[in-house]
Amino acid sequence: MSRTGGFLTSRVKSLAAGQSPRARRVGSPVLALFFFLAGQAVLSMWGAAAYGEETSSEAFPERLKLYGGYQFLFGLDAKFRFDGSRTGLGSTFDFDNDLGGDENDSMFRVGTLLRFNQHHAIGFSWYDINLKGNKTIDVDLQIDDTIFLANGTIQSKIDLTMYRLFYNWSFYRSDKTELTLSPGMYSGDFEATFEGTLIIDPGTNNPIRRRSIVRESLFAPLPTIGLSVDYKILPRLTANIRADFFYVDIDEIEGSMTELTVGLEYRVFKHFAVGAAYNRLWLNIDYKPGNSDGWEIDAAWNGGLFYGALYF
Repeated sequence: MSRTGGFLTSRVKSLAAGQSPRARRVGSPVLALFFFLAGQAVLSMWGAAAYGEETSSEAFPERLKLYGGYQFLFGLDAKFRFDGSRTGLGSTFDFDNDLGGDENDSMFRVGTLLRFNQHHAIGFSWYDINLKGNKTIDVDLQIDDTIFLANGTIQSKIDLTMYRLFYNWSFYRSDKTELTLSPGMYSGDFEATFEGTLIIDPGTNNPIRRRSIVRESLFAPLPTIGLSVDYKILPRLTANIRADFFYVDIDEIEGSMTELTVGLEYRVFKHFAVGAAYNRLWLNIDYKPGNSDGWEIDAAWNGGLFYGALYF
């Protein structure tokens, strides 16, 4: 059985991000660095205005950036719930503890940034997360309309493909600093498969031993607003801090996301650079469609990216 999440663009109430205390503790060093670089940029703007200096775009002159690299996902903490149309509210389960799921993964990540002029650009990135689990469960779990019984084995697979499209407005540029406001869209193509051997048949409510497969397919484009700071530490070394947020509450769905990224990039040659970045993402989506199936995803993970970039 599968279901699809709706397009989340109507009646957006606000843009903010709710985080747990644990999430705030993890993100605080990144936030501190973000505000430090932002403060440096503000001081640079004030100095330029005070002394009548003109800003320059020579520090960020390229029109096109293409990058690709290897991303390591670690420290995954993911909880799910899938309601049934007949059995009602489903079980909330932890992918790691309850299903023996992976906490780590590695994958390719690619992206691009195209500048139209000094102040306007669009960008795109893509990566795919694949996680597996295998465990003999010790409690009953209801997933969709299927009840997996304790002492049975569940094999699970999670596939999350992340697409990100964004627009950059560089509202301040100097020879060392670029400040960017960045509205955009995250799209998550989510597929989950749960296969078990000991279940209750929803039609008879009698325990039976047979293999049952439950498939879930969700697609949820989510609007975001971001702010980034690029700061040239050295002529060839640039630091980047970026924060993206959303909070959406419409008729059937409520969700929030925060992503913080900090990275360094070193220009090896005129048209080639290498870089490394760390990011932390928090995501919570709760879909409540009334009389039909609902679901909830509450996840957080860390990422480390090592990449090469071509500039033109």
